[in-house]
Amino acid sequence: MKPYIYSILFFLSIQISVAQTKEVILKKSYKVDENTIFELDLDNVAIVFEESFDDKIHFNYYMEFINYSDRKIKDLLGEVNVKVDRNNNNLKLGVKNSMLIGVNRKTLFSMDSLKSAIKESMIFYRNRKFLYKSKDSLLKQIRTSVGNDLQDYLFKNKKKYENEEFIKNQKKIKKTFIIKLPNYIRMNFKVLHSDITFNYDIKERVIFNSFRTRLKFKKLISRENKFQLINGFLYTEEIAGGFYKLKGVHPFRVGSISNSIIDLETSKMEVGEIKKNTSIKDFSSKVLFYNFNEDFKNFSFEGDYSKIYLYKVKKANYTMDVFGYNTVLKMDNNTTTFGDSKDKKLTKILQKKQKEHIKPSGNVAIELKNGIINLID
Repeated sequence: MKPYIYSILFFLSIQISVAQTKEVILKKSYKVDENTIFELDLDNVAIVFEESFDDKIHFNYYMEFINYSDRKIKDLLGEVNVKVDRNNNNLKLGVKNSMLIGVNRKTLFSMDSLKSAIKESMIFYRNRKFLYKSKDSLLKQIRTSVGNDLQDYLFKNKKKYENEEFIKNQKKIKKTFIIKLPNYIRMNFKVLHSDITFNYDIKERVIFNSFRTRLKFKKLISRENKFQLINGFLYTEEIAGGFYKLKGVHPFRVGSISNSIIDLETSKMEVGEIKKNTSIKDFSSKVLFYNFNEDFKNFSFEGDYSKIYLYKVKKANYTMDVFGYNTVLKMDNNTTTFGDSKDKKLTKILQKKQKEHIKPSGNVAIELKNGIINLID
C-alpha cells in the first residue's frame, strides 16, 4: 500500500502548486532627487503609494493566480503591459492592462447573493443619505472605505452574503502593486479605469487627469495641484490648495478644504469642514456642507440647477447672504420659491446677520439659479 500513499501525496502536492501561482511583474528601484518628475500613464491597474525615506522610487508589482492552469496564466500575463523609462531626471511608468487582469474584485458573490445585497444597500443608504455628519465621522468613513458606497456595503457585510462553496471553486487573481517614493516628488498622472490610493500626505504639486478612476488620498497640500476628473470617485482627508474640476464624480468626500477652487458638474460632494478661502462653482450637483471652521474667513458658492445642504445654520457663528432666482428654499419644514422672473434677475433670498457682540467666524456667499437650498438643523 505504501507506493499508493506516496502517489497520492505527490498528486496532492502537484495540485496545490497548480492551484496558486505567484508571478512577479515588476521589481525595480531608481535613485531620485528633488528635481525628479514622475509621470504615470495608467490603464486598468490598482496601485498603492507609500512614502520612502531613502531617495529612491521602489516598484513592487506581482500577481497571485488561484485555480488557473499554467497555460491560462501565461495567456493572462500576455495581457499585462508594464514599462519604465528614464530620461535624465524624468521617470515614466506606463501600465496598460486588459479588463480581465486589471483591478481586484473586493468580494466574490453568487448572482442571487449580489442581487439581495444591492437591494438592501439601496435601502440602507436611502435612509441615511442626508443625515448630518461631524468632521470626525466623515473622516472615519473616508479612512475605512474600500470603494464606492455599494462596494463598502458589500465589503462590510460580506459574511452575510458570501457563499464559501461558491468562492472555493472560483478562479481568482490577486494583484498587488506598491510604489514607494519620497514625498518631495512632483507627479503627473494620466489614468483610466484604475484604483489609486495614497497612504501618505502629498506635499508637492500633483497634476491629475483621470476617467472612471477611484481615488483615495490623505492630505493634498500644494496650492499648485490641478485635478481634472471624469466619473469615478474621490476620497481625501484634506484638500489644502489647488484647482479641482470634477464631472460625474460620485461620491466626492473631503474631510476639510481650504485655499482651493472647485468646479463641479453632475457630481455629489460631501464636505466635513469648510476652512479658509474656498470657492465652488457647480452645475447640477448635490453638495452637502456639514460644518464650517471657527475661522474660515470667506466661502463662496455659485450654482445652477444645484441642490445644496447646510447644517446647524441657526447655531452657527457665521454670516450668510443667499441670492438667486427660480430657487427653492427649504427651512423649518417650509418650502418657498423665490425670484422666478423672466429677466432672470438675482434677488436676495436669505440673510443671516452677525450675532450681537460676537465676532463672526466668516461669511458664506451663495448664488443659486434654478436650484434648491436645504437648511437642516
